[in-house]
Amino acid sequence: MSVFFENLYDDKNANTPLCLENGVPFHVGDIARDIDYVAAGLGNGQRVAIYCQSARRFLIALAAVWQSGGTAILPATDKPGYLDEIDQQFDLHLNDDAIDARLNRDSNAPAINAAATKDSASKRSTDCQAIFFTSGSSGTPKPIIKTLAQIEDEIAIQRPLWQPIIPSGARMVGLVSHQHIYGLIFRIIWPVMTKQTFTAAPAPFWDMVLHDIAAGDVLITSPAQLKNLHPDLADAPRPSMVLSSGGPLDLTTAQEATRVFGVCPTEIYGSTETGGIAWRQQKAADTPWHPLPDLKTDLNENGCLRVCANHIAGDDWYQTQDRAMIDQDTGCFTLKGRADRVVKVEGKRISLGAVEQHLRQSDLVSNAVALLADENDRRLAVVAVLTDKGNDELQAHGPFRMGRLLRREVAKFEDDAALPQRWRFVDQLPTDSQGKRPLHLLRALFAKKTDIEPVIHHQIRDGGKAVIGLTLRSDMTCFQGHFPGQPILPGVVQLHWVAQIASNLFGCAKGVGEVSQLKFRHPITPGDDVKLDLDFDPSTPKVKFRYHSETNGVHSSGTVKFRGPELASDVAPDHTAGPNRDHVR
Repeated sequence: MSVFFENLYDDKNANTPLCLENGVPFHVGDIARDIDYVAAGLGNGQRVAIYCQSARRFLIALAAVWQSGGTAILPATDKPGYLDEIDQQFDLHLNDDAIDARLNRDSNAPAINAAATKDSASKRSTDCQAIFFTSGSSGTPKPIIKTLAQIEDEIAIQRPLWQPIIPSGARMVGLVSHQHIYGLIFRIIWPVMTKQTFTAAPAPFWDMVLHDIAAGDVLITSPAQLKNLHPDLADAPRPSMVLSSGGPLDLTTAQEATRVFGVCPTEIYGSTETGGIAWRQQKAADTPWHPLPDLKTDLNENGCLRVCANHIAGDDWYQTQDRAMIDQDTGCFTLKGRADRVVKVEGKRISLGAVEQHLRQSDLVSNAVALLADENDRRLAVVAVLTDKGNDELQAHGPFRMGRLLRREVAKFEDDAALPQRWRFVDQLPTDSQGKRPLHLLRALFAKKTDIEPVIHHQIRDGGKAVIGLTLRSDMTCFQGHFPGQPILPGVVQLHWVAQIASNLFGCAKGVGEVSQLKFRHPITPGDDVKLDLDFDPSTPKVKFRYHSETNGVHSSGTVKFRGPELASDVAPDHTAGPNRDHVR
């Protein structure tokens, strides 16, 4: 029997608070009744795509689909182009509005047989399925099937690790999306199975939860959020746990988060395909990963990690493409990069991970990603974050000579085919809202530039909110003649960037129909490193924007309303967000 459904329909839990949304508590009994109501309106065995901003509505829809014998389809985004790519996978699409409409009980609504639905839920098997979508190297969405049994098995082996740390009454506060396996487990299924309260409102940025954090809460975060901590978090109540997944933290970030929160982040290593594999708390360099209880590890002939656990593939071994070294005494392991990141250059197989490792060994490079910047251009490319010494060299000699210098570092280990020919130097590697570095964001840095476009060095997006980091080159034509001797960025160019970036990110029409609440507080000048905050409202459609920097605070802000309510259907999902990039920092 499913613990998830048992706890939802146990009469003893009916008055237990399960969810907090906009300050309003929702009890288990309230949510169970909503699940029954939505389930009654669904066809038996339907494939239902669910994409919700509210974790409460998501839980209702997910349990209702399973209650009705259906399969839950969990898209990574709700952008129209993305849904079009996977529209053969589902029969019905439920979002927040659709769920609210189904919960709007009226006189024509079907009657709910509470006894029958409770009996059905109590018998509900753990073979209920959820289908996630991940992007491989081609970017094509790939379906990954997970059963409720697998998720419950994973929680069962993790629960003894974390439950003793979490105090009674602690809430699960999510800053990551529940549309992904990590968020689903800790924001939705875990609270139901452990009878903990979870927060429902989407909160991808720290300022959205800063004043709501209570002592003992569990923060569900990503590397992207832990790398951008709000300064006021140091004065916030201390959480009992800070969870992070989606990619490994660097030691500096882990140490800073420990200082701010008073507790070292617990990193979860795994994937959509596997769920959780191991955990660690970085307190020193090369901290190893601890396998989850009852999980077995081994290496194949290529030194790649393989794992075996009930929640992954039962008694079968699952082969990863992560190179690893295992301590035979403790079973702990360290990761050594991906083995499948191999490309052909001049007919030779080149390991991108090896090129990156060689660059990181240099005292000029802090971090680096190697790639083919274009499918039709087989020249090896690198996006690099430089050390202070590397930045000094860049300022002294320029990007061309810097690239030549770093090529010599790689040449110590590799032949000519593996020497990068294209370089981009950035302050921070671009990431998405899950802390990952998707290929399209990296390739966007190499797209053909125009003379009125800035360097985008950082991007975080969650739903309708985004933060874009911009560096402005002094040679941009928009600075010429405006004004002689004291160039500043024209307001019309700022609005142009807002419209273009919003169009590419959110799929809205590019035509601007109205600008309101426009304020210019501080000039933006060549060389400034500014951030652009966007908050998109698709119902209008309009976007609120704010240019700001650490030096001057808010430079400008306003609201741009676009012509027509329709979305631009020719904009593909998750393509480059905004202007093209250049290698000049």
